[in-house]
Amino acid sequence: MAKKIDGRKENGEGNVRKLPSGKYECVIQSKYLNPKTGKPKRIKRIGDTESAARDKAKMDVAAWEKEIERGKDVKINKAKTFGEYMSEFIEQEVKPNLTGSGYHSYISNLNRNFYPFPIAKYQLHMLNAVEFEKYYDTILGLKSKKTCSLPMQLCKRCCKWLVNRSLLKENYAEQVSVKREISDEYNRKREEDIKKRKKIFTPEDIQKFYYAYKNNMGQYPVVVLFLLETGLRAGEFAALRNDNIDLENNKIYIVETRSLRFKGNDKNKGIEYYTKVPKNKETRFIMMSDLCRECVLYMMEQTRLKCKNNPDNLLYPTFINGKRRSNSSMEVCFKELCNKLEIDRDIHLTKSGQQKGLCLHSLRHTADTMANTAKNANVVNTALKMGHKAISVENVYTHATEEGLSSVMTPSQAVLDEYKTDSVNVANDDELYKMYLKLKEKFE
Repeated sequence: MAKKIDGRKENGEGNVRKLPSGKYECVIQSKYLNPKTGKPKRIKRIGDTESAARDKAKMDVAAWEKEIERGKDVKINKAKTFGEYMSEFIEQEVKPNLTGSGYHSYISNLNRNFYPFPIAKYQLHMLNAVEFEKYYDTILGLKSKKTCSLPMQLCKRCCKWLVNRSLLKENYAEQVSVKREISDEYNRKREEDIKKRKKIFTPEDIQKFYYAYKNNMGQYPVVVLFLLETGLRAGEFAALRNDNIDLENNKIYIVETRSLRFKGNDKNKGIEYYTKVPKNKETRFIMMSDLCRECVLYMMEQTRLKCKNNPDNLLYPTFINGKRRSNSSMEVCFKELCNKLEIDRDIHLTKSGQQKGLCLHSLRHTADTMANTAKNANVVNTALKMGHKAISVENVYTHATEEGLSSVMTPSQAVLDEYKTDSVNVANDDELYKMYLKLKEKFE
């Protein structure tokens, strides 16, 4: 026979009784009627202790009442996992504020770095700070902090959403402090290896790219030099139209970019390429250097000669069909070019065992680094040219001008003798001549 413990408590506290099994049962009546029966809604929960049973019942009553206030009569599904709630949170709370490419990026990251891990398969009553700490430690051991920052941030936001809905008692994801690496002998060696990694392309690499361009070694040397001179993202380059180029005033207007999204913005319908506004949702313009202008004219001429159909008036489309070049195809061709030129991309294994090396985006890093380390460099003008918002305070009060953007040092002005604007000596004449002979012998 079930034993009643302490009778009816004050409003909202419910009745608790001890069951023959030794567990406790709490029944709490809601302040709202059950829409299905028209009678008072009662929720019954069982716990190992009196307080545990009461806490469960109170939470579920509060959760049900919040759904009723939102116009929904939702049954509390105790079997639903944290991963399922995460999907619901993304669709309801996050997706409406994202672009198509942003939504695709979020889902792709979670598919790799959240859903495959145990934390996504736990029911809400199984969650606690220890489990989130285990999850954070695991992914940080496999991926970079930058990659892990999104799933960790979304866990905190999702938990807060669940707490606000009275489905979770506390924001356990917020309670975890990310452990800092202890600098022992092994880690010091690893840090030294990281410091020695090649992060950008060298002046000698740029000389090789230029040699390949001058000797018509395929379609991509001109792309490489153009990206170096402008600092454009690959997607911005792929979407560039002839209409965006003002040869008379030496300007290029960056007004759109190529990106990926789910078809119909539905993650179950596959992916597609589309054109959108640039990153940060702001257009910008850049001033062309002499080499940049030369590359633009070369690409216009090659497109006119080799591309029979160019419906979007693109600067440098795929010659066969006139469509925008995809990031993946450009990456493949870029890597093949580096191999031909014997350019070291510093290919190495990541924490997860994948191969990684310098890529097309590294050209943007190279341009940015050379601009900011040049004599009399102006970081604000460089940021405006690159479309960065890192120095947001300066950007509020600083606006792009032709004079300011023309002062940004480009790789050709720093490295190539034909275009140098400063007395920067990267390599002596003997070294350059030896490199020239080596390349000439290889490709003739």
